[in-house]
Order: sequence, then C-alpha cells, then structure tokens
Amino acid sequence: MSGEEETVAGAPEDAWVDTVVQLTSRRTSHVDTEIAGLVIALMRAAGRHRAMFESRAHDEGGKHLRAFSVLYMLWIFEHLQARDLTRLLGISRQTISAALASLESAGMILRARGSTGDRRLVEIRLTPAGRASVEREFHAQHHLDGRWFEALSVHDRRTLRSLLERLVAPTGQHHPMVG
Repeated sequence: MSGEEETVAGAPEDAWVDTVVQLTSRRTSHVDTEIAGLVIALMRAAGRHRAMFESRAHDEGGKHLRAFSVLYMLWIFEHLQARDLTRLLGISRQTISAALASLESAGMILRARGSTGDRRLVEIRLTPAGRASVEREFHAQHHLDGRWFEALSVHDRRTLRSLLERLVAPTGQHHPMVG
C-alpha cells in the first residue's frame, strides 16, 4: 500500500476501526456502529498506552502498570487503605490484595494498623524504596506520555479529558461496569 501501514488483518492502520465495525455489523443486525466504533477506538487506545507503559517499564526494570498505579496512589495520598485503592483504581479487592502482597514482599510498601481503633483497617504506606521507584517511574512515563499526546492539540487534549471524565462521572444511576 502506498506507504500506509497495514494491520495484521490487512486493513490500513487509519481504517482499522471502521473495518472492525463493518465486520461486526455483518455478524449482527443489532449493532450501533457509532457506539461500536467508539468502544473499539477507546479500547485500542487504552491497549496501546498500556503496551507503551509495559514496554518502557520492562526495558527499564520498572513495575507493571497495576503495581505502578498502586504506588502512584500511595505517593500522592501518602497513605491509604486497601478499600480506598479498589475505589480509586476501579479494580477488585482480590487484585488489590495480590498487588499489595507482591509490593510488600518487594519492600515497596508497609502495612500497619490505622489510628482509628478498628483493627480491621490497615493503612498502607510507601517505603523509601517504594517512593524512589514511583518517582523514577512517574517521571519516565510522564515524559513518554507527553510525546504520545503530541499528536493532539492542546484543545483536543482538553476535550478528550473532559469527554473521558464525563464517561466515568457519577450520574446518580448505578453503572455496574463503571468503577
């Protein structure tokens, strides 16, 4: 093709989402092609960003995205409880528990009983090694993210952020899939 990159399925890179939507609509007559296109594009962008993060983190000996996300929340809030992390990150208690166990055994976090008197509540804090790790990784990833978003104008970035925030904002209705 005239300089265009092709995807695995053979569709030009810039027409990939449309190709997937067309193929989906051939399988079912009950598809809103606009919604399908939005979701496919969103998932593809999220997947690309995750892959970019994981590749950089792997190459630099850093943490995977989930572990980094936990460390980042602790870095900015200083201490949290596991239930706070599940709410802030929108991931299950089991996933948070596994991430915390791994980070604790790696010496990145400490768990201690809180000052509330409720023995069930455990505060999680960064260790000095955890703080150094998240600071190093944040700066490396932030630089890479800045380069990634150069494809959008400042106006486009603000619009995208606003639209994404509206998708996850509380609306008074219960959305079982939204954290």
